[in-house]
Amino acid sequence: MQTGFGFGSLARLGLYAAPIGLAVLAGAHYFSDRLDTAAAQTGSVQVAGSETMRPVVTTCAEDFMTRNPQADVIVKGGGSGDGIAALLHGIVDIGMASRDLSRRERDFAASQGIVLTVTGLALDGVTIIVNRASTVVALDIGQLRGVFTGKLRNWRDLGGADAEILALARAPGSGTAAMFGDHVLGDEPYGVSVRRLPTNEAIVAEVAALPGTIGYADLGATKGAGDRVKVVPLRIDAEQPPVAPTPDAVRSGDYPLARTLNLGTAGNPAGVAKAFIDFCSGANGQALLQRAGYVGMQLAAK
Repeated sequence: MQTGFGFGSLARLGLYAAPIGLAVLAGAHYFSDRLDTAAAQTGSVQVAGSETMRPVVTTCAEDFMTRNPQADVIVKGGGSGDGIAALLHGIVDIGMASRDLSRRERDFAASQGIVLTVTGLALDGVTIIVNRASTVVALDIGQLRGVFTGKLRNWRDLGGADAEILALARAPGSGTAAMFGDHVLGDEPYGVSVRRLPTNEAIVAEVAALPGTIGYADLGATKGAGDRVKVVPLRIDAEQPPVAPTPDAVRSGDYPLARTLNLGTAGNPAGVAKAFIDFCSGANGQALLQRAGYVGMQLAAK
């Protein structure tokens, strides 16, 4: 599924365009925990993008600024598409993306002489959640596709009660929506009856409040929901055993909707931007990410 680039909606980030300083440098994933003992940082860095990542990156920024009182890290959401667009236009220093970069984004970067550096921040699983009253115990990808394309409209078709299904999805421009589209919908569009909501937390709140609802969210929002919603294990098809989005299943890739949460920069990061990424990748940042419900990259590397 093609993801939107987000250039037309950058104003939602509350940012203004400025000429981009291109750093034509080789980019690669890397891991560091050196900042935890580094000298105090001075300066400002702007971060924007994924609504999934915004809460936990904000927590990391607050801790980073406590340790570095002369540093200022400004974190805004807007969606993965808008964050990467802002990065490629030189509006922010770091773009947050809860999905892989699209071909269009990479082609645009190449056309501008930008070599993107993408750092994996944490692992995540897109969880399928239903109202606590639901009797459904597992779903497969084909059933999910039927629900979110509008072909399956009653819970009895999924082994549940005779009741209408209300499906909730993330709004266009969301990295979570793009990832779900790529892995579940394929080339099919969302059904016209599917409601699109701006954040994972909004989906959790609706699923918790309304019987008959189903939606998807990230591990952080799902953990924050506690027992207000029910997480449904997934299987690739009816012949496979269902898999719950546990840390081990996400780390191994056995969970069908596992993904990496990414921080992107134009060229190799430098200054406060590098220091902040190093902090997020280091022991203190990874502890914050795991506390929020995500699977840390330190664990993933073992």
